[in-house]
Amino acid sequence: MFLDQIRKYNPDLLTVALEFHQSGEIPPSCFIIDLDMVVKNTHILVGSAQKNNLSQYFITKQVGFNPIFAREVSKNGISKAVSVDWNEALSLLRNKIPLGHVGHLVQIPNCFFEKILQSNPEVVTVFSFEKAHQLSEIAKKNHLWVNILLRVVDEDDFIYSGQTGGFQLTRLEKNLEKIHSLPNINIAGVTAFPCTIFKPDKNSYVPTKNLHTLKKAAEIIVKHYTQEHLQINAPGNSCCNTYPLLRENGATHVEPGNALTGTTPLHAVSSQPEKPALIHVTEISHAYKDMYYCYGGGLYRRSTVTKALVGNTLTSLHEVKVISPDKTAIDYYVSLKMKSKDKVEIGDSVLWSSRAQLFVTRSSVAVVKGIQKNNPELVGIYNPFGQRIDQ
Repeated sequence: MFLDQIRKYNPDLLTVALEFHQSGEIPPSCFIIDLDMVVKNTHILVGSAQKNNLSQYFITKQVGFNPIFAREVSKNGISKAVSVDWNEALSLLRNKIPLGHVGHLVQIPNCFFEKILQSNPEVVTVFSFEKAHQLSEIAKKNHLWVNILLRVVDEDDFIYSGQTGGFQLTRLEKNLEKIHSLPNINIAGVTAFPCTIFKPDKNSYVPTKNLHTLKKAAEIIVKHYTQEHLQINAPGNSCCNTYPLLRENGATHVEPGNALTGTTPLHAVSSQPEKPALIHVTEISHAYKDMYYCYGGGLYRRSTVTKALVGNTLTSLHEVKVISPDKTAIDYYVSLKMKSKDKVEIGDSVLWSSRAQLFVTRSSVAVVKGIQKNNPELVGIYNPFGQRIDQ
């Protein structure tokens, strides 16, 4: 999906991935993060957010909660992270990364609330009055004051399968009365997901109905409780391209994730300010009949991989067709269709670049610095939950 963009805008990343794999420094089924490029992308996003008067929380789930990635982003202008589930929140806390937003897309279970609240996140998302009540009780017990975001949803809003939930807009006023009476919590704003969506036929992002629902929900809250500075958190495809659109529609907060590695859908089809900083390398395992098979582990259901480069030197690299396993299968191996003239050896490197959600894969993550200075250095290899595995 992003292989052509890497060849155009970050060929050194391709070179380093090949050389580090062939030397044995990086194992197969491994994503390589170009730390230098992540820093550059962070600075670009900070500038764009400031121009559009937007605040940012950054996401680490796409790169496996990686602590090195998180620290670099945090110290280069996006200081606080968003955790989409409790595992990400706990990983960020272990690595002393400040929490900005927790509980979205996945609410925090009660057993983890106390520990996570004591880290003083800026906002906590809840999907229902019942969850707000439970949060209020835990906050009161620990003498804490918690700012909450209400996840809101209206009829015909766009929701991905597996992410259903939230306060129905038509019943929001009724819920506000009850929530407002709860001790130790404050309604700080609203959120929904996704607030923009990519339209392939237009090669552009457009707002979803969810974004309009956020505006309506904020208006209802302001009308009843006269709060002037609500957070209108509008995640989904947060990048330089969408920031003006989001600001025009009332957003105050955005949550870049794939933009930090230059891997949103728009980045696959056009040149954008953020450049590619993530590539996947694996290895030819065996041949069977007229197909070759490489080690899997890095795909998930929404991965879009159609081609790869195969070889053991830069001059030997050639393009092959990737045939991913069925959606119902585990990607133990990934099939490669070669042309009859292609020369392939067992152990050859296989390089591709796709949308990544490392926290739901088995792949490792290698962080490399110095690529953009022609002095690459392996910082460490991590599992998909941010734990170092090469020591």
